[in-house]
Amino acid sequence: MNRLAMMVILLFSIKSSVAQFEKTETGARATGLNGAFTSLSNNSLAVFYNPSGLGQLKFREISVYYGPEIFGVSGLSQAALSYAEPSGFGVFGAGVKTFGFELYRELTFSLSYGNVINEKVFLGVSANYFDLSIKNYNSASAFGIDIGAMAYITDFMKWGFTAKNLSGSSIGVTKEKIPQVYRTGFTFQPLSDLIMIIEAEKDVKYPLSFRSGFEYSVYDIADLRTGISTEPVSFSAGIGLNYNMFQIDYTVNNHQELGISHQGSVTLNFGGGAAKRFYREQLKNAFK
Repeated sequence: MNRLAMMVILLFSIKSSVAQFEKTETGARATGLNGAFTSLSNNSLAVFYNPSGLGQLKFREISVYYGPEIFGVSGLSQAALSYAEPSGFGVFGAGVKTFGFELYRELTFSLSYGNVINEKVFLGVSANYFDLSIKNYNSASAFGIDIGAMAYITDFMKWGFTAKNLSGSSIGVTKEKIPQVYRTGFTFQPLSDLIMIIEAEKDVKYPLSFRSGFEYSVYDIADLRTGISTEPVSFSAGIGLNYNMFQIDYTVNNHQELGISHQGSVTLNFGGGAAKRFYREQLKNAFK
């Protein structure tokens, strides 16, 4: 059996426990927190996690993400590009991500919008286009809608919620349903340089799972992260390095069943160091 055939069998054994377009973690920062990002979402990754989080952004941002050899499988990769543009009418976002290899490819295109109400409540929506391509089996596509909400509860606590594929879209001649996932949780920031997150996730097809993440900022130079999740069990750890407009993030994730993955991101924030300090103090400033 040649290498490509073995990869196809492995990929479909992975996909046998999840549906097409199962929500995989995207971006090295969010992955470092093990996907506990719904109630944080304070960068362009909000396009993929919680569109209401875009309403927090005050500076233009673009981020590029790449995960080679996902689950240790040579040739199986994931990549994404996200962009956020604040305006006087709210914050617009766009994103594209891809998963797979030359024989099997998932592509998702997202257009998002988020805005703030009364300085403490945020609402958002994403329109998604899904394209699935399997070599020698043509391709299929579908559209879906995500919604999100976020609210500052106190000067150290924030709540977030998102519904993925609220439209219940399906894809292909078999009408395979694109995963419908609901997430909610809280971000706690007892200190300006410490963030703690706890979230619950319910895919309508699978058991309830929980995620938690921690991020500690060392001055304005580095961010240290770790996270854990259940159903399935996975652990993650990562680091982010900041210099002026640039942030470089690296994460390693250990999935109990599928093994280890490495991911990296490069982010350009046009607010520079001022953006980093602004987002760190944003919770407390909302209650001044």
